[in-house]
Amino acid sequence: MSVPPVSFKKNIEELFKHSLVYGITSSLQNVLGFIMLPILTAFYTPKIFGVYSILLLMSTLTNSIFSLGASSALGRFFFDEDSDLFRKKVFTSTLLLTLIGGGLLVFFGIIYSKTLSIYLFQTNIYSGPILLTLIGTAFGFLLSLMTNLLRYEKKSYHFFLIVIFGVIINFLITYVLLSLYKCGLLAPIYGSLISNGLCFLILLLSRLRLLTKRIEVNHIRLFLNFGIQVSFSGFLFYILEWADRLIIKDLLDLTDVGIYSLGYRIGSLINVLLIMPFCLVWAPWRIQHAKDSDMDIFSGKILSYYTIGGVMILMLFILFGEDIISIIFVNKAYSSASKVFPFILVSYFLYGYQNIVDFGVYLQKKVYIYILISLLAILINVLLNYLLIPKLGYMAAAYISLITYLLSSTSIYFISKNYFVIKIETKRVIFPLAYVFFLLVLNNLLPEMNFFFKLTLVLISLHIVYYYWLSNSERVYLFNKFLTFINRV
Repeated sequence: MSVPPVSFKKNIEELFKHSLVYGITSSLQNVLGFIMLPILTAFYTPKIFGVYSILLLMSTLTNSIFSLGASSALGRFFFDEDSDLFRKKVFTSTLLLTLIGGGLLVFFGIIYSKTLSIYLFQTNIYSGPILLTLIGTAFGFLLSLMTNLLRYEKKSYHFFLIVIFGVIINFLITYVLLSLYKCGLLAPIYGSLISNGLCFLILLLSRLRLLTKRIEVNHIRLFLNFGIQVSFSGFLFYILEWADRLIIKDLLDLTDVGIYSLGYRIGSLINVLLIMPFCLVWAPWRIQHAKDSDMDIFSGKILSYYTIGGVMILMLFILFGEDIISIIFVNKAYSSASKVFPFILVSYFLYGYQNIVDFGVYLQKKVYIYILISLLAILINVLLNYLLIPKLGYMAAAYISLITYLLSSTSIYFISKNYFVIKIETKRVIFPLAYVFFLLVLNNLLPEMNFFFKLTLVLISLHIVYYYWLSNSERVYLFNKFLTFINRV
């Protein structure tokens, strides 16, 4: 492996500098969110947690539809022209589209909340929570647009402050309503609604200077056309992600939905610790540098670093996750969730590859390809779930998630390389992935591995990473950075 040029190192350092801020932010956000899981499961039976999970599904699906893909349009077109006026037009237009979508969602909730309650739960007692969930969802995608703007402005520390502020407000409101006022199911719904609404208003007031009256109808048409395609693609992804819980509800019961959903939520930690902070930086970065002559090589390096970093996180979770969960979650009714989360961890990690390997498809705005692949993945997912869940229980859904996410990312890669070829460092991608699957199989074959055996595996893994998956120049660079850190301390 050749030594990267200076510009390479500068680009990677800047990328990881912002990623570190987003990573810390997302990690803190996840820590506070994760604290709520044992609290909620202590107050909720698996059945009520199953109801809460279905409400989250409804929020996710309506978000993908009614947001109109405006946040994605903001990211795709924000850097198309190097002009402050143009960027103000992009922001104003996408904000207008998002406000329209939010209004439509609230109106939809007012009209159909009772119908949805009867359809989902065979009773109308959840119509109030459904309406409040949808209002909170509307504020959620309005806030998402504003935080995306901070990313594209590279205001990573502002992003840090607003996210942490929102999470703390959400946590305090939820905990007080849950523990002191016994609001039950409504507690996290009010927490999300109030924190999303408050943070959105704060960011909107701070960015009023970016609004302009000089918006253009052709821009709105362009953004809406692109956004709706992305929105529909996102809707299909969430159908893929959540279909298993609906099928479990149909074939088993809400208690099984609650246990599986907890395992799924824990597995999604990889999304917050690695995939989300990485995407928050990489998405605008790759568009801004799309015309760089070495983008194919640079993307290949990023693919390697994503793989190696992800494998290290997966290793720790696969080996020690069950031990940690048994300590944190005191309600033993959820103990079986520990079998689900390792497969969801790996599934999310595999899906995360799409954010790198889809560059050709994304650059050429061929959003329909995402849609076609998602439809195929949903078809396979649903068929396998209906076939295997009656035989294997909800664990079948975890296995099938792994299969369909792998299929989805692989398909995107082979199609996207027709438009943009990433120079993949094959050995630094294939071998780490093989190692993850080895750990996954080992963890299932030897569920009673003792602590010292696990620690030995970790030390061996670190040795492999340092001496076989990093180049000599990368080792020297990391060693020098470590020495600099020690000297500062």
